[in-house]
Amino acid sequence: MKRYEEKLREATFNYNRAEGYSSKGKHSTAKKFYNKSESLCEDALEILQEILHYDSSLCVWFDRDISFEVGGDLSADIVSLPRLVTSRSHEKLIDDSRLTSKQNVKLAVVERAIYNIERDAVSASKDDVSKLDKFLKVED
Repeated sequence: MKRYEEKLREATFNYNRAEGYSSKGKHSTAKKFYNKSESLCEDALEILQEILHYDSSLCVWFDRDISFEVGGDLSADIVSLPRLVTSRSHEKLIDDSRLTSKQNVKLAVVERAIYNIERDAVSASKDDVSKLDKFLKVED
């Protein structure tokens, strides 16, 4: 996640420099920074794809749904790249109220883990339950 954030930060920095040069009429210099920003966005997109390939549950840390399919909203530009839910970026989707803070993200992750454990757990027999109850009621 840190690698992704860093690439996105660098891309944003270069994009802002390009905007500055462009507004001053220095279009050739601006083009150089736009190209650098686009290249860094592509790198960030690759990192994002790698992150979600290894652990798709990390998508809850982002401010929008992420789809790498053709025709999706995701592309190698500053505006369309997902931001972390804790980001203060102007490009962050603030109308996505799924998760709004680190605490909510952590809570959602713990709830999902509990749900997965419960779902995957083998039902305990009545004998096991009574043994567990006895064990828990034993005084030290």
